[in-house]
Amino acid sequence: MRIEEFTENDIREAAALAYPVWGVGHAGGGNGKEFGLLMCEYIVRYGWYGAPYAFKVVDDEGKMVACILGGDHTMDNGYNKWLDSIMPTFNEGQTAEAVALREYFGRTAPKVYEHMTTGKDIYLSFFISAIPGCGKQLLAELISLAKSNGYSAMYLWTDSSCNHDYYAHHQFERVAAFKSDEWKTDSDGYLTYIYKRIF
Repeated sequence: MRIEEFTENDIREAAALAYPVWGVGHAGGGNGKEFGLLMCEYIVRYGWYGAPYAFKVVDDEGKMVACILGGDHTMDNGYNKWLDSIMPTFNEGQTAEAVALREYFGRTAPKVYEHMTTGKDIYLSFFISAIPGCGKQLLAELISLAKSNGYSAMYLWTDSSCNHDYYAHHQFERVAAFKSDEWKTDSDGYLTYIYKRIF
């Protein structure tokens, strides 16, 4: 296992890594696996701010097993322009699903930004690991770089679909929790969480 720079060319592989967590749900209702993969790619592109705060762990065969993306949340990373470019290929059900996801991001992310200080706080925008221990290495790598570049804290948001207890075990403080009414769910307990870690 080794840590490498994550580049834009890695986005589709990261989407495939994320598919078992988020893609299966988006693929349901007849939307199909390719659509589920595209929604995962959209999620990764939401988190993609380019270098230098982007890393991946690859195994001995060069396969990605984990990745972490962060950056300056004030940057426009073009994720919605990318979605707009592929939306004409979607059917009505797929379009509704994609719009719901975009609205979820559009309503949730600003709630995180309200807690952040531009230039002092870095945004952890995407994080996934398929192998225990790899996430911890990536988190340490990102924090070390951010700290050396003058950042003093890291913020992120996550929700009930993720292993959100992970963050409490890695020195993050939960600063907010709220019901995700904007997202379709059968569960009344589907919550979104905002976390902060001071360096």
